[in-house]
Amino acid sequence: MSQAPYNSAEEQATGTSSGDDRGRDAGSLDAIFEILAAERRRHALYVLFRRTEPTTLTDLAVEVASLEAADSERVAATLHHVHLPKLVSAGVAEYDAATETVRVADPPDRFRKYLTSAAEDEHRPLRRASESTSLSEF
Repeated sequence: MSQAPYNSAEEQATGTSSGDDRGRDAGSLDAIFEILAAERRRHALYVLFRRTEPTTLTDLAVEVASLEAADSERVAATLHHVHLPKLVSAGVAEYDAATETVRVADPPDRFRKYLTSAAEDEHRPLRRASESTSLSEF
């Protein structure tokens, strides 16, 4: 999957570029904070961590848009071109652009710890409806 050659306004605001984290380990503290720096990536991760099965880009975008009161088509575009490539590059998500399906990968416990902390701070559940434990208890 190719990435857009320009920096989005959000990338400029967070001081990241679409190619600077290629191959970074999601367990390194710098990579974790870079991934979690963007609100839309956190929202996408909150949704993905609650699911047991892969989801479509469209469904993910609708859920993220509802968290942000945003347009789901614009959310889908930024997920596809900006956020999902970063999550895939860091090994946090798997995205099949051909079928437009995405699922959470198996990130390191250290990543889960910081994601759980962010979710708790933002009052966003990470638990699947069928689970009785939080990610911090893994």
